[in-house]
Amino acid sequence: MNFKGKGRKNKGITLIALVITIIVLLILAGVTIAMLSGDNSAPQKATEAAQKDAIAGAKDEIAMEVQEALLNYYNDEYVKGNVTEGASTQSEVVKAADDAVGKAKERNKQLLDSSVVNGNTIVLRTKSYIVIGTIDKNGGITWSEATTVGGEVIEEGETTKTVSVNSFANLNEDASLPSDKNTIVKKGTGEDEQQVVIPAGFKQASDSAVTLEGGIVIEDDGSDETKKGNQFVWVPVEQKIKFYDDTMGVIQLGRYDFGTKDEQKLNGPKEGNAEIGMTANSSYKATEDSNSVARNIEEFVDQTKRAKGYYIGRYEMGIEGATVNEDTKQWTEEENGSKKVVCQAGKTVYNYRTRDEAATESRNLYNEVKKGETKIYTSDLINSYAWDTAVVYIMKTTGENRYAYQGDEGGSSAVATGTKGDEKCKINDMAKNVIEWTTEYNSNTSFPCVSRGDHYRNSGNFTSRRTSGETWVSAPDTGFRPILYIVGLNA
Repeated sequence: MNFKGKGRKNKGITLIALVITIIVLLILAGVTIAMLSGDNSAPQKATEAAQKDAIAGAKDEIAMEVQEALLNYYNDEYVKGNVTEGASTQSEVVKAADDAVGKAKERNKQLLDSSVVNGNTIVLRTKSYIVIGTIDKNGGITWSEATTVGGEVIEEGETTKTVSVNSFANLNEDASLPSDKNTIVKKGTGEDEQQVVIPAGFKQASDSAVTLEGGIVIEDDGSDETKKGNQFVWVPVEQKIKFYDDTMGVIQLGRYDFGTKDEQKLNGPKEGNAEIGMTANSSYKATEDSNSVARNIEEFVDQTKRAKGYYIGRYEMGIEGATVNEDTKQWTEEENGSKKVVCQAGKTVYNYRTRDEAATESRNLYNEVKKGETKIYTSDLINSYAWDTAVVYIMKTTGENRYAYQGDEGGSSAVATGTKGDEKCKINDMAKNVIEWTTEYNSNTSFPCVSRGDHYRNSGNFTSRRTSGETWVSAPDTGFRPILYIVGLNA
């Protein structure tokens, strides 16, 4: 009998073989997905490699541009006979670095678009990495190692968000600043930990320094259109920062004795009720509790120490939408608008204010900003603690030990805010343009109000000098500056 099917084999797959095949395929798919995704994926590694290559290329290009600029500068100036030993070439170096960064950004726009040159600091920044370089006057650049961009939220409460970052270069992105609460930003650990507090509704300004020593600038983000663009500079206290001689030190909040212009000194901060002499007249004395028109001087001192810093107006107070009546010498509102009080560059100086009017205007700028029922920051007219400490901060970080005794070169009138060329640690014109009212007073009842700094009339004043005045005085050479400080911080 012939059976055609005899000996024929089944060419299909068994259920077991099918299961094994599926398992193998799943394993292969998992491996492939792992290679193509996640922090250690091949595309991610390629992207990170491209970012590091862009940074390395930019560093090389910047170094070449800087050295070429220096060579051209010296060749040109030697021919003219203008070069002297020790001549500063800082402006040439910075300009060359800025040009080089611009070229690097143009060539690698997607990778290096947020890189900047800020003073003598270069920030090369990609999506994942940041490198900071410091330029010296001889064109040498000291680079940091590439660090990972991004912040870590330590804790978030009802009124504050605490973030740990590896750099202060871009707090808007790294700290993800909330609009309704203060952000405490920390960098480093232990006794080397540094801190800045960004108030709710503010962001880091585009030209802010990237270090506490250079001046962290914040800017009102414009939730209130009348305040949009106001700028303040963080003055760090009670924490270690780098001084001009590369040592690490702490600036204490306090009132300092700078002496006279002829007998210069820096003593302080004063403790208890120690008197600080009025340099305008040796009989005028200001005591430790003499901030009579301050909003709350005890609160300022306590909360500033807890926050490890406070904000000083980057500029003298300015005004928009108003003009001066030449007969009365008082501000008048324009017909088609009302005055807008601002702390911004390029504005008409808000002078012709009495000391008490200056205090009211400063206080109303950010009058007890709250989160719910809790006050989180507030503004005031600058007090003697804030003025003195800012001067010490500038002296210690820039090495300009004579800044406390600098004055204006003179002029016929006040100029627009921030245009005198006196910018130290991003703070403008403490030594120039107009003298500035403070909340301090002295014991001479005829002249109880105290102003600080120098003015365009070049009367022999200087940055740290205390000048006495009457309560009714409002003059063209006298303006004022606000401060902003964090409140609501517990021990």
